[in-house]
Amino acid sequence: MGRSFTEDRHQAEILSWLRQWGATAEPLHLGDDLIDVARVSLDHDLFVLKSRSDLAMSVAADLHGAGARLLNPYPVSALLRDRVVTFRVLRAAGVPVPETFAASHVSQLLPALDRGPLIIKPYRRYKKHGTEVVTNAAELAALGSIEPVFAQRYHPPDGPDRTVYSIGSELFGVLHAGPDASFALSPELVDIARRCGTALGIDLFGVNVVMSGGRAYVVDMSSFPGFRGVPEAARRVAKYVHAAAERAVCGEPVVPAELQRTAGRAATHRALKGSSLQLVLGALSGTEATPQELAQIESVVDDIRLRSTAATSPPRVRPGRPRRDSRPTQPPAPPRVAMYSQGMVGFGHIRRNASIAHALRGSALQPAIMMIAEAWQAGALLLPEGVDCVTLPALRREADGAYNPRFLLDVSDQDLIALRTRVVRSAIEVFDPDVLVVDYLPLGVAGELATTLERLRARGTTRCVLGLREVLYDTETVRRTWADRANMDAIRDFYDAVWIYGDPAVFDPVREYGLGDDVAAKARYTGYLDQRPRLDLAAAHADPLVTSLPPGEIALCLVGGGHDGEALAEAFLQTELPRDMTGVLVTGPLMPWEQRQRVRDGAQQRPRFRVLDFVAEPIKLIERADRVIAMGGYNTCCEILSFDKHALIVPRVAPEPEQWIRAQRLRDLGLVDVLHPDELDARALTEWLARDPGPPPAVRDRIDLGGLSRIPTLLTQLLGAAARPVSLAV
Repeated sequence: MGRSFTEDRHQAEILSWLRQWGATAEPLHLGDDLIDVARVSLDHDLFVLKSRSDLAMSVAADLHGAGARLLNPYPVSALLRDRVVTFRVLRAAGVPVPETFAASHVSQLLPALDRGPLIIKPYRRYKKHGTEVVTNAAELAALGSIEPVFAQRYHPPDGPDRTVYSIGSELFGVLHAGPDASFALSPELVDIARRCGTALGIDLFGVNVVMSGGRAYVVDMSSFPGFRGVPEAARRVAKYVHAAAERAVCGEPVVPAELQRTAGRAATHRALKGSSLQLVLGALSGTEATPQELAQIESVVDDIRLRSTAATSPPRVRPGRPRRDSRPTQPPAPPRVAMYSQGMVGFGHIRRNASIAHALRGSALQPAIMMIAEAWQAGALLLPEGVDCVTLPALRREADGAYNPRFLLDVSDQDLIALRTRVVRSAIEVFDPDVLVVDYLPLGVAGELATTLERLRARGTTRCVLGLREVLYDTETVRRTWADRANMDAIRDFYDAVWIYGDPAVFDPVREYGLGDDVAAKARYTGYLDQRPRLDLAAAHADPLVTSLPPGEIALCLVGGGHDGEALAEAFLQTELPRDMTGVLVTGPLMPWEQRQRVRDGAQQRPRFRVLDFVAEPIKLIERADRVIAMGGYNTCCEILSFDKHALIVPRVAPEPEQWIRAQRLRDLGLVDVLHPDELDARALTEWLARDPGPPPAVRDRIDLGGLSRIPTLLTQLLGAAARPVSLAV
């Protein structure tokens, strides 16, 4: 706690309740007395971090490093002090937050100010300057020197301030207008609060919400707030703390295990859970560090993690991998699977891996699965129970093929790739998977997997799989770039199998690209990935906007990630819809803000159209749709084919013709209609929607959609294969 003279009534009552229930509860008033961290870390089963002062956080950091159990966890409390990182995590978890900016000087906010008022806040809590709303350049300049600057789009509130408090499984809504008053939480606010909690892996917190124009925006989140206005707050919090202490005594997680198993929890929670390194990487969004400092951080964190694992984890018995400490009476542990998605562009690679992870978890194998992906992608997708995530700092691939940091703009591409390489290597070393599945790039981005693959092959205990969509690029590009000598050597030397997520009757990459005997010998065609099994996962987390669509026919328009989807989106919104049909447009998370705003403005003039920014799991929407107009990405096509939908594909043709090639092949089989983007306009879409579509396409009669049922069998075969002997060339 803070100093004793600042203690509020709730804190004293919480201590009183804990003592009544038989706990030894001691207040540690930071600032009153000298705290011997080494002593208290041995004398208490649980520490409750209430104060957020610099002194409190320093003590908490020492306790955390010494292995003490803290509520709420120190990494989460530290993260919540930094608004830049907090809002990045919340946004990645699908929480509605205002448009958010960070700058080194207030003048850099002028372009954002042109689009409407901003509210300026300290980027770290407990800083001296307060909150200011600015509407013009003069007011912005009057703020003076603030470094760095944290700003959000200002949304005028419809009414009094609202806070949603979470105490375990209970949620409470409080209006702060004069005397605090309770209010009933809508399903939307309940969902928002749950997303906030699962994003950080906590269920004791407060979320400040502004209602503006009928929409909810999360504007702040705090760990262990004061719970003003919550009925019997002290008793409820004390009960929660007491239960957490009992779990700590039993060696269980301080945060209830039920929260960690909540379906659809955000991947940002997975990244933070048990991984201080991920907190460090996230905090780098507002902090500079040299490569030498990063290496030192990684070494310290790895040492802490390995020591804690050795102290708490029982020996594992792995299939086909006997250990000296294993005993015949122990049942074999489930296999471990690591899945790598390199990120950079869109959600295609990680969505494909997420579908495979869901299928594997539903199979008899039930492997433990660790996904390796960029945080901004992983946090946006629903993943099933038993799947966790290690996240990488994000890269962006430029048009000329260069790599640049997506968020850490002051870090060089070489340093960021080196950092990603160390994260991947450390994660694989600790997780020790039975199988590693790599999507698309045999050596990873800029070769970041090379050292990891070499180590795995030298040990000979992990099978490696390269997973490929059926169409990569045009033939010339594949032979010139993707199928270069380094990649072909990697497939030959490091990979046990190549899974091709397609049907060779549609497109056979081994034959059409001439990939050679080494790839052909390892190639296994899985079939396309039927998305229907994911309906159960999607149903539990259906977007309220999806479930509230009006009755009647639905024409759905999908533009993939959205970075080049403006032309299709605008043409769709100008389409004349048949009677009793509603148009639904999903813009995608990568559509630039200005384009998205134009699309929203256009939709306001067309009452029969709805616009969704991003749907984490779109298959419920596709299942509901009668007609689909879409770009031709792999995952979108799988979803369309899975539900036998009448579809018009308007593929990307440049700079990469992958979608155009796929669309033509599916059209030739009579499964979709295709419109070249040069012929795209509202008239063409209107004519297609007005046409009698006839019976649904006979998809399963013409192509193989058995990928997700076949992959568990392929994995079983790999697990049963003998390890290949190590071969060294000197």
